[in-house]
Amino acid sequence: VLGLFGMSRAQSFDFNSRCRHAYEEMMLFNFDKANKILKSEKQQNSDNLIPAYIEDYIIFWKAALNENADDLELYDEKAEELIDIIDDMEDDSPYKNFLLSDMYLRGAYLKLVQKSYLAAVYRFNKAYNLAWDNRAQYPDFIPNKKLIGLMNVGIGTVPKNYNWVLNLFNFHGNIKDGLQELNQLLTIAAYDTNYRYLMSESLLLYSFTTLNFEVSKESEQRLLSIFQWDAIESQIHHSQFMVFAKASFLNHLKQNEEAIRCMKELKPDPQSMHFYYLDYFMGECLLHKLDYSAAGYFRKYASQYHGFSYRRSAFRMWAWTYLLQGDVGKYRETIKNCLIYGDDNRDSDKQATKEAESGIIPDTTLLKARLLFDGGYYQRAEKELLQQDTQNYSERNKLEYVYRLGRIYDEWGKTDKAIKYYRMCIAMGSELPYYFAANSALHLGYIYEIKGDTNTAKQLYEQCLDMDFDEYQNSITQKAKAALERLED
Repeated sequence: VLGLFGMSRAQSFDFNSRCRHAYEEMMLFNFDKANKILKSEKQQNSDNLIPAYIEDYIIFWKAALNENADDLELYDEKAEELIDIIDDMEDDSPYKNFLLSDMYLRGAYLKLVQKSYLAAVYRFNKAYNLAWDNRAQYPDFIPNKKLIGLMNVGIGTVPKNYNWVLNLFNFHGNIKDGLQELNQLLTIAAYDTNYRYLMSESLLLYSFTTLNFEVSKESEQRLLSIFQWDAIESQIHHSQFMVFAKASFLNHLKQNEEAIRCMKELKPDPQSMHFYYLDYFMGECLLHKLDYSAAGYFRKYASQYHGFSYRRSAFRMWAWTYLLQGDVGKYRETIKNCLIYGDDNRDSDKQATKEAESGIIPDTTLLKARLLFDGGYYQRAEKELLQQDTQNYSERNKLEYVYRLGRIYDEWGKTDKAIKYYRMCIAMGSELPYYFAANSALHLGYIYEIKGDTNTAKQLYEQCLDMDFDEYQNSITQKAKAALERLED
């Protein structure tokens, strides 16, 4: 593919209507359609480098979503070749540094997934400097908002113990500025047809970062209204990415039935690459209502997806479907797979490994309450707990029991009860290696932040960061750091 450009007299960057169409098909995972459009563009405009950039992006999606070793190696090879070609160009287009930065950033992500941390930092550094140089030279260049927004959010969530890396490379960024950039990009993409090709990508990025790092009713309402925009609503059922973004948002709102309905209404192109994570997510949502047909979705994900992320988690939840139906033998048989397949890259996979290694069977009452809570079925979850005798519970189970009640009452809107149980959980578990006390401090901080008591909120976020625990540590500490940064602005 790239060999064609070696014969070209004057390579250029022309993100024309054909390239935008190919980009849209790519984001629908219709890779064959995208490649046909790109082939036509190359025949008619052989000097244009944008088709090679989009082809590189297609390879990235295959590598990122399938986590296949051959695809990961291919991306490195093709991206390096294209980067060399673009880097050698003497071009005054804002696309030059944008394309380079975007490819370096994607490469950094893939290296992070592969746990090649030094290589990831090297690529991120290149991406960071190129993006900010481009911003300085072309401040009105719209696509740069994606890179600046992502980098701001990423830098803003780096745990405190890695601040030396930020200082070493002189990285600066914060979550608030990142969200603002991504929000602006999404708004432009939805209302300006010249940038419509960026809409599904910007929707996913903005919704993900908002849900994870900006906790407020205002942000939830803003995101809800965005999903109702005509430009988004008319396309959402054909895009696996957009459905994932919306279903994730509904799941965050604890609207489990709506999340399931959203995924069931998805009608992707039959020839598009399958986004396996949606099978995992559908299983998760069904399990939240104790619908054990979830097992089929976990089985599909675990058997058909050959990457490593969430496979152990899928086996774990598949095992839970047996346990909750009283089949301990099938539970033990299935949970063993967590020690054979997949990896521990994700927090949920780490927990799956830990459960499998421990040999300790989860308490079914606590497990049911947890799942029902995750689906927003608060009354059913509370009933499960209140009818349980905890006298013979272990130290961990007693702590989790208190924590679960705090979380239920918090999301249910029974704030006084939530405060009571959160404080009880912190008192009982701040010195224990479990995540319950840390997450209680985080959510109690949210309560006081909403109340306007920022001093108490800050103390709780700091307390969360000071705790030593080994479960869900990445996500909890990132959110606590984001909260502190929000209050300090």
